[in-house]
Amino acid sequence: MFDSLRDMSDDSTEFEQPLDSIFEPEPYDTGAGRFLGMTTGQRLVISLLLLATVIVLGLTCLMVTEKIWLF
Repeated sequence: MFDSLRDMSDDSTEFEQPLDSIFEPEPYDTGAGRFLGMTTGQRLVISLLLLATVIVLGLTCLMVTEKIWLF
């Protein structure tokens, strides 16, 4: 396997690739109704998780500063 490396480096035809096939632009899909590639249901779940995180962090900060007591 390693014996023919020098021969392969001298012969550059094995490694040549047409540049057109390497740098082909991908078609841009507008995806109506999509934001960051997410569907409506996925965005709803993300927003609910973010809301829950903000509520939990807010309650935690209020409990640490002893502004409220739950128990």
